Amino acid sequence: MEQDKYLSVEALTKYIEKKFEVDPYLKNIYVKGEVSNFKQPVSGHMYFTLKDEGAELRCVMFQKSAAKLGFKPEDGMQILLTGRVSVFSKGGRYQLYAEWMEPDGIGSLYIKLEQLKKQLDKEGLFAQNRKRALPSFPAKVGIITSKTGAAIRDMITTMKRRMPSTEILLFPTIVQGDTAAPNIVRNIERANFRNDIDVLIIGRGGGSIEDLWAFNEEIVVRAVADSDIPVISAVGHETDTTLTDYVADVRAATPTAAAELAVPDYRDLLERIAERRFRLIQAMRQRVDVSKQNVDRKRERLIMHGPKRQIEQYQERTDYYVERLERGLKQHLMMKKYAFERLSFRLTHTGLDREIDQQQQHLATLNKDLKQQMSRLVTMKRRDFLQKVEALEHLSPLALLKRGYSVVYKEDEILTSSKDISVGDPIQITMATGKIHAKITKKEDK
Repeated sequence: MEQDKYLSVEALTKYIEKKFEVDPYLKNIYVKGEVSNFKQPVSGHMYFTLKDEGAELRCVMFQKSAAKLGFKPEDGMQILLTGRVSVFSKGGRYQLYAEWMEPDGIGSLYIKLEQLKKQLDKEGLFAQNRKRALPSFPAKVGIITSKTGAAIRDMITTMKRRMPSTEILLFPTIVQGDTAAPNIVRNIERANFRNDIDVLIIGRGGGSIEDLWAFNEEIVVRAVADSDIPVISAVGHETDTTLTDYVADVRAATPTAAAELAVPDYRDLLERIAERRFRLIQAMRQRVDVSKQNVDRKRERLIMHGPKRQIEQYQERTDYYVERLERGLKQHLMMKKYAFERLSFRLTHTGLDREIDQQQQHLATLNKDLKQQMSRLVTMKRRDFLQKVEALEHLSPLALLKRGYSVVYKEDEILTSSKDISVGDPIQITMATGKIHAKITKKEDK
């Protein structure tokens, strides 16, 4: 029976849980502290510890409440939290079930804005190298804003004043409230679906951060980044800055400033055209003057060195050579004439027949002398020849043989000494007429 007074753990925990639930103060409690050990698994529930210098409190926020937050808690963040305190029976501990929280000191929207800005900047959506230049002379400008706001009137008035020829196409848009962001995105897509818009202005007039919040929504920022049309962001006043300003190609301080950036002022253009026309005329005049000077110089060179001048020079040279030729011919003719006259004079005074007779007589004399000299020369040559023949006759071996001498040979060698032969050697003896073959029978040497 003693054991009946003991409670089970579960029964005791249920008892304590009932105590927490009946306490009206714990049903709606306000607590502030520092976030620690924050975790958010795929279920979307948030688990963390709220602590201060004296204590720690386990906290949980279910996914349905967490989805309503405009920021994501982080470790070390000071927060204000509302909820209820109860017992988690399985773990045997009490914890705070948070239903709402916000940053302590700064607004949740600011935290959400900074977190989204950091994320998009990390993705490169705000990079300067993504931004495009606006067309200088847009034919059609699209405007995404409220059709009833002052901003659209200011933009239309400004653009019509600056460039009346530019066509303006308004996309009536909800720019504030929960439906603003998807409506802005849809109109950006509609504008890009067309192929005739050169510049797109997205914006609205001034307001609080909550009023301008649609232009901080992630879907709007990404739609602006994906736009094929260059975008001018014109949200709020000059001091208002939204994430659309960061991602747009050009940020305008106000809607009116956006209209001034979108289209040029035709009066400025006229002034620039007039100025350039004046400069162009001046440049053309200078160029014409330079061209005239060049033409004058070339004309002078043409006169001095042109074909006409060259023909004149050639003509002058021709005249000079013709004159020299005529003078030379005259001199040559004069010399020939003079020689002819001298020859004619000689022929006239000596007579040609007489000169021929004299030449023939002189030729006959020369012929006679030549014959006489040749006869004497032949006689002298004949006598010399006979004398040399006679001398040769005296020196000839045949003459000696005829006088009784003979020549002794031994084997075709002439013997001149008995020492060159031996007894019994055959010999040949050549005489004036005939040969004798003999043999040595005796010899006597000297």
